[in-house]
Amino acid sequence: MLKFAAAAVAAVLLFASAEAKTPAEAWQDGIKDANAVWGTQKHAYLKINDAAYIHDGEFTSLIGDPKQPATWHWVKGKAPNAALVATFSKGKPVLTKAGKPVPAEALATGIDIAPGIDVTGGATQMAPGETGLRLWVFDQGHKAAKAFKGVDYFPYDPAYRVTANFKPDPKFAPHVFRTSRGLDKQFFHAGDATFTLQGKTVTLPLYGESNKPVEVRTLTSFFIDELTGKGAYHAGRYVDTEPFGKFPPAKVVIDFNFAYNPNCARSSYFNCPVAIDFIQLAMKAGEKDPHAASH
Repeated sequence: MLKFAAAAVAAVLLFASAEAKTPAEAWQDGIKDANAVWGTQKHAYLKINDAAYIHDGEFTSLIGDPKQPATWHWVKGKAPNAALVATFSKGKPVLTKAGKPVPAEALATGIDIAPGIDVTGGATQMAPGETGLRLWVFDQGHKAAKAFKGVDYFPYDPAYRVTANFKPDPKFAPHVFRTSRGLDKQFFHAGDATFTLQGKTVTLPLYGESNKPVEVRTLTSFFIDELTGKGAYHAGRYVDTEPFGKFPPAKVVIDFNFAYNPNCARSSYFNCPVAIDFIQLAMKAGEKDPHAASH
């Protein structure tokens, strides 16, 4: 599963419990996991109040009213009376709370700010070759998490699980994607998957976060299709290959029932690559557009 930089993401680890289960059973378990990721676990994505993305050398400050949880937000620079001040220096977070340093490692589990309010974060890609810092402030009582009714997927259809021939790109050519926040993210073209679906031959580029073959165990497609904007999310969807052994594999398994929306489909606090590779089919599999779906 593609891990967009440091924290998280990939919205839903839908291959999580695939061992000893049918693909449809693993898919159903993955949906339950996704619902927790979005709505119920401590650092569920819909509990994010605000996010800050800062370049090396920049500062950001967290301000808010402890009596009004929804007011917590990030501002640029060093704000007076900030609950937390953060910068990114030489590839590491530097944090100060109430004038006292906080270990950078605390970001992994959460830094308490006020009752029900805490901060997590980590390094993230800001541009090709540039690492910055992403910070989130969470509100355990966030109304969006309370209102969340679950992800919405097309019914599982085994026809959308394909075994594709894989042709590697020996150059691991870098490819820069524009993101939802107007930044750029670089991935590496690992090769192309070719398969037949609905009587059509499809060739789909696959990307990885690394250009080192020894580090590549699964790959991702950022795709749009004939349902994009018509029941599927308007900025496209992502799908991962099932894990394989040593790169390059001769074949890869892609189950489009597991196709998922970028996190930005529900939250503006992420930095998501915009999908570009077109599948000339109506892909009635995977996650639906959350803004069009009825629950």
